[in-house]
Amino acid sequence: MRRTIIFLSLCIALIILFTSLATSLYAQNKGRVIIFDMETTIDAGVEDLLSRTISSAPMDTKAIIIILNTNGGYLNPTEKIVDLILRSPIRVIVYIPIGGRAFSAGAYIGLSSDTLVMSPGSVIGSAEPRSIGGTESDPKVVNAMASWIASLASLRNRNETAAKLMVLENMDYTAEEAVENNIADYLASSLSDVLEAEGLDGYAINTVGHDIRSSLLSILSDPFVVGLLIDIAALLILIEIFHPTFVGGVGAGVAFVLALLGLGLVGTDATAVALLLLGIISILMEIKIGHGGPAIIGSFLIAFGTILLYRQEYFIWTFNYTSFLIGGLTLIVIVTGIVGLYLHKIREVLKRKKSILDVDILIGKEGVVKSRIEPAKPGIVLVMSDYWTAVADEVLEEGEKVIVVAVEGLKLRVKKAI
Repeated sequence: MRRTIIFLSLCIALIILFTSLATSLYAQNKGRVIIFDMETTIDAGVEDLLSRTISSAPMDTKAIIIILNTNGGYLNPTEKIVDLILRSPIRVIVYIPIGGRAFSAGAYIGLSSDTLVMSPGSVIGSAEPRSIGGTESDPKVVNAMASWIASLASLRNRNETAAKLMVLENMDYTAEEAVENNIADYLASSLSDVLEAEGLDGYAINTVGHDIRSSLLSILSDPFVVGLLIDIAALLILIEIFHPTFVGGVGAGVAFVLALLGLGLVGTDATAVALLLLGIISILMEIKIGHGGPAIIGSFLIAFGTILLYRQEYFIWTFNYTSFLIGGLTLIVIVTGIVGLYLHKIREVLKRKKSILDVDILIGKEGVVKSRIEPAKPGIVLVMSDYWTAVADEVLEEGEKVIVVAVEGLKLRVKKAI
C-alpha cells in the first residue's frame, strides 16, 4: 500500500513538472505567424484552404502572411478570397516575392490586404477580366470590376485611380512604381525583412500549403475537367438507357455531382455527402450484382467522400493528421471491402436457397394419397398443402403416406413411405 502511494505521488509530481515546463515553453513562444503559400492559380482549392486556415487559426495568431505569386485565376474564388481577407479577424499581409507577379486575380487580392509588400523585381496589374475562351470582355463587366478594385483601394487608403487603370487599361506597376503610386505599402527583399518590419520576428511560424482536399478542389474546378465530367456523365447516361448497368448509373451520378462541384453550384460538403451515399448504395447493390465490382466502387467513393469532408487543422502540434488521414482511409477501404465480401456471400447463400416456386423442393417431402395410384394410372397426392398429379411404380391406395422421389414436369413420382 505504501509503495502504491509513493508511486502515485511520483506520477503526480512528474505531471506537475511537465505541465509547468510546457506552460513555460508556451509562454516563451506565445504568438505565431501563419505563412500561407499562394504561389499558384487562384481557384476553388486556394479559396477553400484559406477559408479553413482563417477559421482554424489559433487565438494567439498575430498575422497571416500570404506569399502571392500568380498569373491570375477565376472570378468566383477571387471574390470569395477577397471577402475572406476583408472579414478576417486576423491581420492579413500580402507579400509578393522577388520576381513574383500579382496579375489579374492577384491584383484584387493584393489590394484587399491590410498591408501589401512587394519585393524588387516583382510586378502587379493587368486586372482586366477575360473569358475562358479569351474573347473580348463585356464592357459592363469591365466597368463593374474597375469600380470594385477602386473600392478595395479606397477601403485600404490606396490610390483608387491607379487601381482602376489596372482594369481599364491593363496597367502594370513594378514594385517601385507601386510604392510610388500608393498601391503597395513598402519594399522588402525577403520574408524575414517583412517579419522584422511588421514586428513579427521572434514569433512561432506555421506554414500552410496545399493539402489533399484543396488539391482535389483545384483539379475539379479546372474548366477542362468540368467539361470532361459533363461529357462523361452524358455518355454514361446514354449507355445506361440502351444497355442498363449498375456501374454506368453510378458513374454518371458521380461525374455529374463532381461537375456541379467544379461549377460552384454545390458545396464541397454536399458533394462529399452525395459521394458517401452513392458509395453506400454501391456496396448494398453487391447483393444483387454479386461479382465484387460494386463493393470496390463503393469503397473508393466512400474514401473520396471522406477526403472531401476532411478538414485539416495545421496548428494542433500534438496530432499527426497525415497519419490520421492515411490510417483512416486505409480503415475505410478495409471495412468497406469486408462489408462488400460479406454482402457477396449473402448473395451466394440467397442464390443457393431454393425459392418456394422451385418444385424441386418437393423432393423428399412426405404426402398423402388422395386418389388411387396404379403403375399405369396417375392419381392425386397432397404435398405441402397443394394437390399434385402423381405417378408410381406400385399400387398406392387412398390415405396411404408417400414420399416424393422425383419431379417430372408437373407430375410427382412417389413411393410408399416406410
